Amino acid sequence: MSHSHKDIFEDRKQFQLERMILFSDAVFAIAITLLVIEIKVPAAEIKGEELTAMQLKHMLAELIPHFIGYLMSFAIVATFWVIHHRVFGFITSYNNTLIWLNMLLLCTLAVLPFSTSLVSEHGGVDFAYGWYSINLGLIGLSSYFIISYVSKPSRGLSIGFEDKRFRKYMRQRSFWVAFIFFLGAILCLFHIPTISWIARFIFLLIFPVLRILKVRYNKGTHKLHAAGKK
Repeated sequence: MSHSHKDIFEDRKQFQLERMILFSDAVFAIAITLLVIEIKVPAAEIKGEELTAMQLKHMLAELIPHFIGYLMSFAIVATFWVIHHRVFGFITSYNNTLIWLNMLLLCTLAVLPFSTSLVSEHGGVDFAYGWYSINLGLIGLSSYFIISYVSKPSRGLSIGFEDKRFRKYMRQRSFWVAFIFFLGAILCLFHIPTISWIARFIFLLIFPVLRILKVRYNKGTHKLHAAGKK
């Protein structure tokens, strides 16, 4: 292959990789948009009569769980987008496996607006919160699969993962996020009030766990931030 043909091939491959990233960004953006679209504006009338200010305030107050669900899911989607953005900062090539792993991530992400609406409407039901937790766990697991796959140097899909300690740090981060969400879903199966409340707040464990990993794999954090600045 001539040098010019090789350059054209490399440029086209880079363009295809950018297409995958842009498509992923679009799905993330649509998922965030659908989160708020799921919150329905109160009807202008009740039984043919216009709403009074008091009735409108009451109906808006009933939507508070939906706004809480929106803010929580928005923060989660934003976090997963940041992870996706940083990981793809290391990726220099792709293959069919990476494409389908990325599609798996987007598939689980696209369900989140429905799951958020479900848990906002039926947050007191363990099944609803268990569904929501499983959805988040699947998003985290999909992210783990992508990181585990591209971080292996022998596949030649990325640069910056040569350090074994850094590879382990990246995998551990995504694994524990998924594990904690799945653990929340498992706790919902017991249908015991105290355990049900723990299930709803167990996601808070993510923050100390990530902090512990950051301290343990101190070498990895410097490279992670460097990649995020690309």
